[in-house]
Amino acid sequence: MASAAAAVVVGSIGAGAAQAASPISTAGFDLSRTSTSSAVLSALDTALPNLSIDTVAADANRVGPTGSACGSVLPHVIKKYCWADDDNDTEQWYPQGVSTTYDAYGGAGTTAGGRSLIATSWYDHDGGTDKGARVSILDRANAKYRHVLLAVPGGTSTSPTFSIASTHAGGLAWYGRYLYVADTTGIRVFDMGRMWSVNTSITDAIGKTSAGYGAYGYKYVAPQVHRYARTGTFRYSSVSIDRTTTPDTLIATEYRAPGDTAQVSPRTVRYNLDETSKLIAETTSTVAGADGAWDIGVDSLQGGVFVNGSLFLSQSDGGSVAGTDNDRGDLYRYTPSSGSLVSWGNHLPVGTEDFSYWSGRGELWTTAEYPTLRGLYALDYGYYSG
Repeated sequence: MASAAAAVVVGSIGAGAAQAASPISTAGFDLSRTSTSSAVLSALDTALPNLSIDTVAADANRVGPTGSACGSVLPHVIKKYCWADDDNDTEQWYPQGVSTTYDAYGGAGTTAGGRSLIATSWYDHDGGTDKGARVSILDRANAKYRHVLLAVPGGTSTSPTFSIASTHAGGLAWYGRYLYVADTTGIRVFDMGRMWSVNTSITDAIGKTSAGYGAYGYKYVAPQVHRYARTGTFRYSSVSIDRTTTPDTLIATEYRAPGDTAQVSPRTVRYNLDETSKLIAETTSTVAGADGAWDIGVDSLQGGVFVNGSLFLSQSDGGSVAGTDNDRGDLYRYTPSSGSLVSWGNHLPVGTEDFSYWSGRGELWTTAEYPTLRGLYALDYGYYSG
């Protein structure tokens, strides 16, 4: 296990990294937005019960262990949740992104109903029927959670339906009612303020069927309402929210496999958010431009979040043999104003993924993806902030 003295000042990071982290031009990072048909959304609102996040969270049907009863022993972890055994062990679904109601609402980080929630995205990993992606809504107060399937509305206003959201869902950023989901070639946006209840007896189909609306046995679906498509080559591997800027900003990071010199050095991009619409601020109609960009040089980058001017990054070392720490993830802090880059080896779980920050609680959240080794971990921001 890494010790508190394991912080290392580095000039570049990641296997195959070619240069130190540095600012770069924001050109080439524009996003072009398209929106789901309002007529189709309205028709589905009419056809199906339209529920709030509090209603769905109150209907949690699963619970996992917490604290010392679950997950790996890691330095500077101050809170920990794990999944029920079947979710911890399954090969069908792999968790990826993490975001919270602090990201969504700021302040105390609670919903209108007073709940403090953590959202985690999963993608369908096995070779069977593709069910796309789902998000788990976990209540901090009792560790209870429920899975919600992500859905893409379609059809017409007179015959509306929806299909799976086929995406890796590598990162989450919850802002207001919207859940931003990293989608490699862009970002999908789902509406957490209009989740629909469907027929759970329909287990072999999604959308409109002769028996009503279903979603492979899931009780709730969250619809895609917008999609941002890239206009350049940036790979949107993870996303996060920074509420320490004015205005609030969306952060996107890029994955590159170790030693893959055919790909450009991994980058991180920042976009301003519109605090009224809760969408990315647009420079022209439906086009959003970047407010900042950096060449980070981090291979195997899984997540990144800016907090108070420093960028915290998670780097995975892949799988592991149970009971060892040789493949635990590494944490990095890059501060653009000074150019400093600091690393902590083996301070993150095996299979570490996305990053999210919860102010007031001083927590840096991450999740772990591999079967039997999964968990949600809050690290002590104060320790890593320097």
